[in-house]
Amino acid sequence: MDLGLNGKVALVTGGSSGIGLAIAQKLAAEGCKIAICGRDRDKLDSAAASLKSAKAFAADLCVLADVAALVDNVLKAFGGIDIVVSNAGTHLPGRLEDIDGDAMLEHFKTKVLGVWQLARSVVPHMRKKGGGRFIVIIGQAGKVPQGNAIASTVINAAQHSFVKSLSDDLAPDGILVNAVCPSRIKTPLTDHLTLYNEVYYGRSLEQQESKWGAEVPLGRWGTADDIANAVLFLASERAGFICGTNIDVDGGHQRMIF
Repeated sequence: MDLGLNGKVALVTGGSSGIGLAIAQKLAAEGCKIAICGRDRDKLDSAAASLKSAKAFAADLCVLADVAALVDNVLKAFGGIDIVVSNAGTHLPGRLEDIDGDAMLEHFKTKVLGVWQLARSVVPHMRKKGGGRFIVIIGQAGKVPQGNAIASTVINAAQHSFVKSLSDDLAPDGILVNAVCPSRIKTPLTDHLTLYNEVYYGRSLEQQESKWGAEVPLGRWGTADDIANAVLFLASERAGFICGTNIDVDGGHQRMIF
């Protein structure tokens, strides 16, 4: 099946490992020219070396000037940007008393303000080209509020609101904005994740996985490639009438019906 991606330029933030790297690899395999960004230059260079037609750009999405410079540098290197996948950021566990204002602000800067600036920087170019794709990776806490992940719950919910509002704004310009929502995905992030406080009981990650996986109707953890496949579809010409939506990639784990 031809996805219509050959020759497109894709910018993937947080693209040096895990889900971001898997997305970059899938897009590259379909013939996209790849720009990945992150904060660790060594990891970026290693990831770029494993990709076809890829360039690495160091940038911190918490710094608005970095975001604007990132888009300018990608445009200079490739002559355009057709697809943006916003994947930078991480999960911030903890209850209210665990998360101070500075930590919350840093989380907000990366996952909301940075993405805001990314859109502001790239949209004028996409408008001139007559369209594009803007895809945001949003963790499950935005849909499934959690007392022990209150920061991620609030910030991820803000991301959902941004995606829906931005999709309304940009749809008339042919710029399709959507989200992919992972849950129960094995990545380097989950290697150090505390599940049900079992780490305090000295149990192994494999023992924790057995309980985590049991909650998933498919009975297993997902992989970074599972997320990348959904992104690949949304980036493609085959998703030309999907706008302002979010796709759960979770093996059936999340329980909401809307």
